[in-house]
Amino acid sequence: MIEIKKEFKRIKINLKAIKMGEDLCVILTGGDKPHLGALTIGSSLVNLNTFTFQGHKENFVTEVIGDILKKEVSGKFVVCCGIHLDDISKNEIQHVLSLCKDITAELCNKLK
Repeated sequence: MIEIKKEFKRIKINLKAIKMGEDLCVILTGGDKPHLGALTIGSSLVNLNTFTFQGHKENFVTEVIGDILKKEVSGKFVVCCGIHLDDISKNEIQHVLSLCKDITAELCNKLK
């Protein structure tokens, strides 16, 4: 298992990745209340498919991460995400996306 953590001010993102042969399971959590808000599945040969639980918006994260993994992972992958910050600002949302992209880039480097 690969574990990576990133922080910026009050934003804390945790990534856990489990290799399953050629496939990959990625779990992103963080904020005040980690949970499961959305998941995206895909592969280099298959379009992304996303499921978002009612009232959640983590699909914006899982789809960005899925687009990155689609180019970097040879097998299938799933990205599960649940990040909640009370009273999050638009600026903080951008920082969450940025941290998630950075953490995914680090993951891809570790997988090589």
